[in-house]
Amino acid sequence: MLKSVDDSVGSVLVKGYDYLLSPESEELDKLGLRDSMFWNKELRGAGDDFITSKFGAKPYIAAHCRRTDFLRVRTKTVPTADTIADQLNDLLKETGYDQVFIATDAPNDLRDDLQKQVKGTVFFYDTSSGGQSFDLPGKQAAVEMWIAARADNFIGSIESRFTMWIQLERHFLGKPKETSERELCKDSEKKCSSPKHRVPKTVGRHRKAYQL
Repeated sequence: MLKSVDDSVGSVLVKGYDYLLSPESEELDKLGLRDSMFWNKELRGAGDDFITSKFGAKPYIAAHCRRTDFLRVRTKTVPTADTIADQLNDLLKETGYDQVFIATDAPNDLRDDLQKQVKGTVFFYDTSSGGQSFDLPGKQAAVEMWIAARADNFIGSIESRFTMWIQLERHFLGKPKETSERELCKDSEKKCSSPKHRVPKTVGRHRKAYQL
């Protein structure tokens, strides 16, 4: 259906799609459907301001540490705070960076542990660190995703959709695959990588509009 639409058409409304399966990722990429989300200028601006004020012109690592219900339903894949810190320290040593941005839904205990154990300056997006306060939790999440997408290197959480969309956005922005595919392992002696379908074949067609 979409292939039959004239190139001058910019959007298509599909009603009643809830009972159909989504096409394969490669087919979605050919149609530009995974590249459809365009980031809000205000939220991008909040993330960019944080990046400029906290990291300056220096490179940084971003990490997404999924906790809360994952501690109960993903017991085979979710690492401890000590293991997360070990893997972040390995990545800091490997890259030579000394700054880490962490997006997490964890309470303060994990944040405190990582602040103490990570061998670099650790940042979270909150008002105490100079971040904005938003009226909706989704806005906060979007800003954190944008900061992670802009990072020089990223490590995410296994089986997390939040991580998946950061990885996809990084590829759409043209970030090298090897800087986006690593994920936090339960065992710090191993290296875990994201599934291959997380890697689009092309850079996002609309990302030039961001003027990064």
